[in-house]
Amino acid sequence: MKLWKNGVFYQMTAEGEQVSAVLTKNGHIHAVGEVADLKKQYATEIDETIDLEGKVVFPGFVDAHIHLLWYGQALERLNLNQTTTKKEALALILERTKQLANEEWLFVEGYDENKWSDEQTLISLADLDEVSKTNPILVRRIDYHSVSINSALKAHIENFSENAFDGGGEIVRDKAGGFTGILRDNATTLAIDAFPAATPAELNAWLKIAITDLWSKGITGAHSEDLHYFTGFKSTFAAFRNTVGANGLPFRAHLLIHHAELANFSASKESFISGDEFLELGAMKIFYDGTVGSRTALMSAGYADNTNEKGLQIHSDQAFEDLVQSARKAGLPVAIHILGDQAFANVIRTLRANPPKEGQYDRLIHTPWLTKELIAEATGLPILFDVQPQFMASDLPWAIDVLGENHPPLAFAWNSLLRVGFPLAGGSDAPIEVPNPFLGIHAAVTRTANADLDGVQYWPEESLTVYEAIELYTKGAAFASYKTTTRGQIAPGFVADFTILAEDPFLIKPAKLRHLEVMLTVVNEQVVYQKK
Repeated sequence: MKLWKNGVFYQMTAEGEQVSAVLTKNGHIHAVGEVADLKKQYATEIDETIDLEGKVVFPGFVDAHIHLLWYGQALERLNLNQTTTKKEALALILERTKQLANEEWLFVEGYDENKWSDEQTLISLADLDEVSKTNPILVRRIDYHSVSINSALKAHIENFSENAFDGGGEIVRDKAGGFTGILRDNATTLAIDAFPAATPAELNAWLKIAITDLWSKGITGAHSEDLHYFTGFKSTFAAFRNTVGANGLPFRAHLLIHHAELANFSASKESFISGDEFLELGAMKIFYDGTVGSRTALMSAGYADNTNEKGLQIHSDQAFEDLVQSARKAGLPVAIHILGDQAFANVIRTLRANPPKEGQYDRLIHTPWLTKELIAEATGLPILFDVQPQFMASDLPWAIDVLGENHPPLAFAWNSLLRVGFPLAGGSDAPIEVPNPFLGIHAAVTRTANADLDGVQYWPEESLTVYEAIELYTKGAAFASYKTTTRGQIAPGFVADFTILAEDPFLIKPAKLRHLEVMLTVVNEQVVYQKK
């Protein structure tokens, strides 16, 4: 047995409950209490003692919404998420192309035109053709809902037409009908699928890069959606099996199943929530609309400069209902990407008519724009909300400007959802955001935007307490993976996963929450990260 002593262990069983020592065995918590009592009772069984020297310990934090393989890619590839001008972004792409062979392909990640001070416009075909006419180039926007390509890449796409992708996307053309270089939502597959398929070695490498980085941020597990965008369900799931688990990296991965992979899931004989300690399959993922940044979120009042532009409904009403029913036949709940208020209303109507199995919860992802009426309409349904507090900090106030004065009256309404009894789980949606849970906790508590951290509080009545914000990444994430009796708390029988900090988040000013440092990360009793 291992005795972890001299710590402040916040159990997360109830607010304020703590102990100073924990005893672990075979990857699980065996007992909790005070060090003298544990030593007296288990003296002959303790074979290792770890002195935490007053550090603060929480159940292992779990990012309940991430894309592990994309995150590994983003860490490895040229990433533009820190650029402050369009000129700087294009210069970085040019610099990278100079390092390539004449016709070598380039995939660039992460730009956000809203952060640019010179020109807040999407990267275009003309922009990239000036960079290179011979290197095929793809630049993916930070929200993963639009990409920009150059002429060299377009030439490699065999069938460049609206008939070549599954609806719910757009080849963006100018008024004269010319291609702008921009592809949205499902149309992005035209360009992405033109790239050579990832090898098993690349998949394994990206997972290792992502997980190693997450450990440094105190993350012991993640809920991810990766099984469609790379080499298909079977081989991608195999990459996870080869990388995480008892014989690989200690990390707890809960994987959603993209709706296009449902048949492959059924054929695999894998099961929903299988009981594997490290790797399991969850709900079926469906995208209902796009994003505000790409102007494809389905909004009832449209957008500021064009109220007739409502956004994008990726599936027709009937097609969406068919997808939900196919999940039900497979015994699965659904996990639905929803940005717009109209999308939320449509989804709730369908879920009410097609409930999941007893004991299952459908998962509503993002849902930033709501009304009191919509929340009331959803109340009572077996639903959990998969929220990303960092989006509030990143998207406000520019999203309000894009939507205009008729935007829905509630934004990021976490407190309202919690008060009517909905479970909430917290994540980052990395690589769209940095998967640092303390950035999310800070946003949930302070309700301030990155552009002015000491300024305006947006909808402050929707803020969470520090305890409630930490619950998003502990008990909330455990609920979302049907692990309420084994994860998310420091109590006997729960997994020995810990996120260990230098400072106590309950004793510092809220503004300092985003600066909390992880000192150690422990998964399955094993120290996987230690700050040097």
